[in-house]
Formats: sequence, structure tokens, C-alpha cells
Amino acid sequence: MINKARLSNIIIPFFLAIVTISIVVGGIILLNITEGTTHKFLLPKGFTGWVEVTYEQPGFPALKKEDRAFIYEVPPSGKLMTTSKNVSGTMVLIYVEQDGRLIELPNDMPMIHGQGTSAGRVYLMDKLKSSLKNSPFL
Repeated sequence: MINKARLSNIIIPFFLAIVTISIVVGGIILLNITEGTTHKFLLPKGFTGWVEVTYEQPGFPALKKEDRAFIYEVPPSGKLMTTSKNVSGTMVLIYVEQDGRLIELPNDMPMIHGQGTSAGRVYLMDKLKSSLKNSPFL
């Protein structure tokens, strides 16, 4: 018969190993869920100004999703509300031409404020208009 002290010396390390493995596997799964997510902001042709997205708003449509990309159809006001949750990922800015063609903006476009999130919202950009005067994107 195994004594209680020896049994606890076997069970406790085994239990700790299972818990540790579960935490590591769970972390890897969570990282893979958001890894590679892209946020495509479809902006009206010539748009400059703030884009404000308010997430988790009941009664508003969820963001469209194509593969691992969330699609934001930004109205001229720049304000968008959605029931979707805010998920981390890469942002891509795209102008939508009148004829429906999409023109992706370069990643190095100068911005006054850049981007950030706060209280369930993402504040995307306030473009520096003077740097865009001669841009083919306007």
C-alpha cells in the first residue's frame, strides 16, 4: 500500500504539470486567434480626418470578415458603430474610388495623431493634409 505522503508527492507535481501545460496550450491558442488579423479601412476617396470606431454597440451591424480581415466601410462622417469586439491586428487604409476600385495607401503616410484605442473605440487617424496635396491618392 502506498502511504499518503508518497501519494501526494506524485499527485501534486502531476497536477502542477497538467495545469502548466494547459496554460501554455491555452496561451498559444489565444495568440493564434488574433495573430494575422488585418483591419481594412475602406475610406471614401479623398477622405482626411478622424475615423472613430465604437465597438460592442447593440443594434448595429457586425463588421464584415474576409478570411482573417475585418472590413470597415467608413462613411464620410468617419464615425462607425458595430457590435463586433475590438481585436488587435494590422491596419490597412484603402481609398474607394467612385467606380469601386480600391487603392491601398502606403504604410508610411504621415499622420498628425496616428492611432490608438480608448474605452471601446479606435481612433484611427487625422491625416496631415499638406502632405497629401500632391498625392495621387486624393
